[in-house]
Amino acid sequence: MASRFDTPDIPLIDFSLFLHGSARDRAQVASSIDKAFKSCGFMHLRNHGIDQRKVDECFEWSKRFFSLTESEKKNLQPSQGRLHYRGYLGIGNEKVREHVCNKEGFGCGNPEDESQPNIWPPEELLPGFRAFMEDFFSECTILTHHLLDSLSLVLDLPSAESLSGNHTRSIFNFDLLHYPDVPTKLLNSGKLARVPAHSDFGTLTLLFQDDVGGLEIAGSGSANTEKSEEFEKQGSFTPVKTVPGTVVVSIGYLLMRWSNGRWKNTIHRVMGPSSLPMQEVSTSPDNPRTIGMDAGCLEGITPGRYSIPFFASPDPEAMIEALPGCWSQDVPKRWKPINTGDFLRRKREAIFA
Repeated sequence: MASRFDTPDIPLIDFSLFLHGSARDRAQVASSIDKAFKSCGFMHLRNHGIDQRKVDECFEWSKRFFSLTESEKKNLQPSQGRLHYRGYLGIGNEKVREHVCNKEGFGCGNPEDESQPNIWPPEELLPGFRAFMEDFFSECTILTHHLLDSLSLVLDLPSAESLSGNHTRSIFNFDLLHYPDVPTKLLNSGKLARVPAHSDFGTLTLLFQDDVGGLEIAGSGSANTEKSEEFEKQGSFTPVKTVPGTVVVSIGYLLMRWSNGRWKNTIHRVMGPSSLPMQEVSTSPDNPRTIGMDAGCLEGITPGRYSIPFFASPDPEAMIEALPGCWSQDVPKRWKPINTGDFLRRKREAIFA
C-alpha cells in the first residue's frame, strides 16, 4: 500500500508481516524488499522489531559519549594499529578517496569477536553504556538475520546455502557518529562533505538517523554509479527523507556481487540538510548546492548531526560468487569468486588514515 512517505527512489516497507505473518505474508514482504533493492538498493523499514524507545535511548547515549572531554575520548582510541576499527576515531582519522570525513565516531561490534576486541569507557565514566550497547548490537543482529532470511526466501535458497548461514559468526559492527556544526557555505560549495560519495562494502547496512538529515543517494540513471569518484563529479544526488520510526536499509557491495548485480549497491553521501528533501541537487561546478535549502541554512551554521549505522558482513571464510537464481545461461556470472576476509581487509586498509 502506498504511503505519504513513499518516494520514487526510496520505498517504505512494513516488516511486521514478515516477522509475525503467514508464509504467504512473508513471501509478499520479501518480494517487496527484493523489488526495492533491485530498483535503488535502499528502503525505509518500519515495524522492524526494535523498539523506538531503545533507538531514542541509543541516540541519548551517543550524545553523552560525544560530550566527554577530548582527553577522555582519546583514551578510547585503538592502540593495535589501523586495522583495529573499534573505539574512538576523531575527525581526520577516516577518509574516502583521500578526502577526510568531517565526523567523529565510536565503533563497537560483536563481544565474541576476539579479532576485534571492543574498547569501552570505564564504567564510572559512563555507567550503563557498555551494557546498553551490547544489547543494542544484539537487537540489530537479530534484525539483520531476519532481513537475510527474507532475501534467501526470494531466491528460494536451501538452508545450507542461505545468506544467514553465511553470517553465522555475526562479525558485525556499528558506529555512533557525530557530525559537528559546520559553516553551511562550505557544504553548499562542495568544498566540504560530511562523508564524500561512497558505497558500503559489506552485505547490509542499517542506518538510524536523527531529524537533521543530510543523507543523499545517487540519482538513478544520471551517471555511472559503479564509480563514486566519477559520479560525484558528473552526477546528481537526491536527499533522503527522515521518516520517523523507521530504519534505512541498504545493500553493500558484497551482496550486490553475491546477487550477480540483482540488488544495487548505490552510491551515497552525507551533506547538509534540505528543507525540500526529494529535490535533486546538481553537483556541476556552475550550480552550487543550494536547491532545496531553506534561508536559515544558506547562511551561518548547519547544525550537528547524529547517526547510527550498523554494518553486516559475511563470515571471513565465505566465498562470494553468484548465488543460485541470480545467474543462468542467458545471465552469465559477472564476477569471479572472492574471499570475504581478504576483500574486507583491503577495503579497511584504504579507509582508516
